[in-house]
Amino acid sequence: MASVSLPAVRQLKDVPALRQLAVLAGIAAAVAVGLLIWSWSQKPGYVPVYSDLSDKDAAELADALRAADIPMRLDGGTVTVPQAQLYDARLKLAAQGLPHGASQGFESMQQDQGFGTSQFVENARYQHAQETELARTIGSLQPVRGARVHLAIPKPSAFASRDEAPSASVFVELYSGRTLEADQVASIVHLVASSVPGLLPAAVTVIDQFGHLLTNDADSALARTAEQFDYTRRVESDFQRRIEQLLTPMLGAGRVSAQVAADLDFAETEEAREQYGPDPAKVRSEQISEDTQRGARTAAGVPGATSNEPPSQSNNPKLNQLAGPDSGSDVQSQSKQESRTYELDRTLSHTRQSVGRLKRLSVAVLVDHIPKTEGEGKDQKTTLVALTPEQLGKVEALVKEAVGFDASRGDTVSVQNSAFVQPDVPTIEALPVWQQPQVLSIARQTGGVLLVLALILFILRPALRQLLATPTAMPALEGTVEGGAQAAATKPLVDDRLSLQAVATPSPYDQKLQLARKAVGDDPKRVAQVVKSWIGAEGG
Repeated sequence: MASVSLPAVRQLKDVPALRQLAVLAGIAAAVAVGLLIWSWSQKPGYVPVYSDLSDKDAAELADALRAADIPMRLDGGTVTVPQAQLYDARLKLAAQGLPHGASQGFESMQQDQGFGTSQFVENARYQHAQETELARTIGSLQPVRGARVHLAIPKPSAFASRDEAPSASVFVELYSGRTLEADQVASIVHLVASSVPGLLPAAVTVIDQFGHLLTNDADSALARTAEQFDYTRRVESDFQRRIEQLLTPMLGAGRVSAQVAADLDFAETEEAREQYGPDPAKVRSEQISEDTQRGARTAAGVPGATSNEPPSQSNNPKLNQLAGPDSGSDVQSQSKQESRTYELDRTLSHTRQSVGRLKRLSVAVLVDHIPKTEGEGKDQKTTLVALTPEQLGKVEALVKEAVGFDASRGDTVSVQNSAFVQPDVPTIEALPVWQQPQVLSIARQTGGVLLVLALILFILRPALRQLLATPTAMPALEGTVEGGAQAAATKPLVDDRLSLQAVATPSPYDQKLQLARKAVGDDPKRVAQVVKSWIGAEGG
């Protein structure tokens, strides 16, 4: 069966139409392969930006990337962009706060709730929507990657004598390397507390993805200690910044290292004092009143039996004795009253000591050697030299002025000069050439161009030649001149060979006949000589 089909296949190859059709199909396939190779070499590799996204988030990311003129591909929940634009795409998406997440907030209230929904389901749906909205707002903060909020709102009851207060807990997922400052945590606490009626800031708890408690009780001793520690560090950092900013222009950048230890007093003291001055008292006001009665002798004295007794023989008359003519005066009674008000020098003071009062300051400053240039031109050299005592004295004076040095407070300042040890800078090894993205991209494009050229030179060009060439067979008629005498009588033929071409025909005999006719028409003399040589050879 195989011996019968093989000649048939060979005969099909001799059919011009089929052969031309096969050449055209090969050319089309080669062009398609070349276009695919060129497209592959020119298109950059796509890498995913985010994966496992919801349909809503994927649509938002696609719209944002299109608006930023960044090529993108959407494959289900995965958004891919060219590798060279990966970080640019992530920065632009992060600036817009994308992706948000698949949770629904108050959008769920717009959906059809159905008929016969209970009040409990309505309250639960509203609370869930409120939690989602708060989580979205907290997630909009720059350090926060995502957030979840849980609200514990007790159900009001008319039979309870005391209503329970609501509480809330917040879970935040931070970006790698990000932290929340104390004021940012306080902002989250007050945001949640202000969004729920009756919720106090003290009832809000905030934790991160590592399980660290970010909120502290402000009234606890630990919270106060942490606050005092932070305040002390800020005071020391401020003094250190002052010293470095003052000495850097004189000594150079990186040649000053300062450390400050501040002793602060956080005790709260209140004092009320009333003090009288040593100056003598001064009369503020004075009032004098005198009363004198004159006239005939009248009964005077204390009424009673004592007043009726006869006067005794005494040099000093009794108090109730009537004034007689020997008294020499008609004054019956006389009184005098004086009232004086004195102004006292008194001082009332109420003193409350400030929290965080500076008690003592210790400053240590280390100064590097300063560069000194010697020589001129090509012989110029720069060396590091130590500071002189005069220069150290100037530095110490500047440091004292910068920190507000007070000797009565017990402050100390120490300035030392020593050469700094330069740290070893780690060398970053460059990536091999074959691993660099730019080289890979250039190699891919160059390889694509070479493959296309090879396809054109080794496939398309031969195929086009075969398609454009005339499909003819080229058999040759050969004649050989033999015999010494006849060869001398006749003119020698060039190579004694004649190639005749004719249009191929289905039959070999017809092909030879056509070639012979064409040879006779083109060069009859040579044909006659060849025939004559054949006849001579047969006769001999």
